[in-house]
Parts: sequence; structure tokens; C-alpha cells
Amino acid sequence: MPVAQHVHDIPSEDELAQLVGAATPHFAFQARDRVAQYAAALPPDHPRQPELAAHLAHLDALGYQGETGRVSEPDLPPRASVPGLRPEG
Repeated sequence: MPVAQHVHDIPSEDELAQLVGAATPHFAFQARDRVAQYAAALPPDHPRQPELAAHLAHLDALGYQGETGRVSEPDLPPRASVPGLRPEG
């Protein structure tokens, strides 16, 4: 069976949180496709649909907007340049 035709079981809430939490902006859309497959496999009125919709929205935002660092101020003071490495101008 080709990988594209493999049917994955619906993961538990913890497994899904691990999948979504580990997603980086680069791979957000691949994770989103997997979560969308899970949502499509469940009936529209299934109790987990709101959770899946929230994960889909998070992954969309991550994929389109990226992620910024959480450090607001540098931890160390700036260092002086090393002489000779900066072009003279």
C-alpha cells in the first residue's frame, strides 16, 4: 500500500498535542494536512471536532506567519567588533 493511501488512526489528545506542538513553521502545513485527515475521518458533530479545528487554525497561523523568538531583550551586552574584520570605508 502506498504511503499516501495509508489510513492513520485518530490519535489521542496527548498524541495530537505532541504532533502539533512539535510542528515548526517549515513543516506546519504537513502537520496540518495530517490533522485535516483526522478531522475528515470523524463525523462533523464529533466532540473532538472543535479541538481539531483549533489545531488547524494554529498550524495555519504557524505556517503563514512563522514564529518569532520569545526573548525581548538580549541576555548579554553587545560586544565590540574585532579589528580587521570590518571592511574599511
